[in-house]
Amino acid sequence: MRFSLAFLPLIGGIIGGCVLLVSGVVPFSSMPVAVRILLTLLLPLLITGGFHVDGFMDTEDALHSYAAPEKKLEILKDPHIGAFAVISLVKWLLIYGAAITSVLLSERTGRRVLAILGLSFVIGRCLLGLTSMFFQKAKKDGMLYEETKDRPQVVVILLVIQLLAASALTVWMDVLSGSLVLLTFALHTLYYRFMVYKSFGGVTGDTAGYFLTTGEILAAVVLAASLYL
Repeated sequence: MRFSLAFLPLIGGIIGGCVLLVSGVVPFSSMPVAVRILLTLLLPLLITGGFHVDGFMDTEDALHSYAAPEKKLEILKDPHIGAFAVISLVKWLLIYGAAITSVLLSERTGRRVLAILGLSFVIGRCLLGLTSMFFQKAKKDGMLYEETKDRPQVVVILLVIQLLAASALTVWMDVLSGSLVLLTFALHTLYYRFMVYKSFGGVTGDTAGYFLTTGEILAAVVLAASLYL
């Protein structure tokens, strides 16, 4: 488990590769656009089993309780699904669906734009690994704490190298769109740190899922918007 975070970007690369395959490679790219949109939305869930979405939903429930940090941490542990978790999931999926639709229907969308979308899954997981290791933990137990308490130097180095490589590729694919996507991830990371410190006293496995899910959606939204500037 000590080195598992170093492989997170690999999972992102698999997701991104599948996304590029679906809309950028024949014969898959000749499928109806509605099918490709749905597959693009579905692929991350199929490949990861919705692992991070579960954390996203738990975090949304806790945030919308507006309770003290200690109570919010208790809500994160609650296996039941609250109304706000469902409402938030529907809201974010609609936003994500609109963004993916805008990307795939844009006349400017080619393999380079699709590559940026694919690389966003890699960048998000690099940042997930680094924030999980360097941000303060809300509690001294759980899977995230066990995976990050030693902070192996080799894992940090591998994550940084992968982040720099993915970021460089993103900008190389398209300077404007790529730069805006990177800026989005940077600002989202700063917001995430402020939010988890204030609301939970630090990061947990559930908040990590929230960070990744919302970060990928925001990156898709910004990428879509950049194509219509």
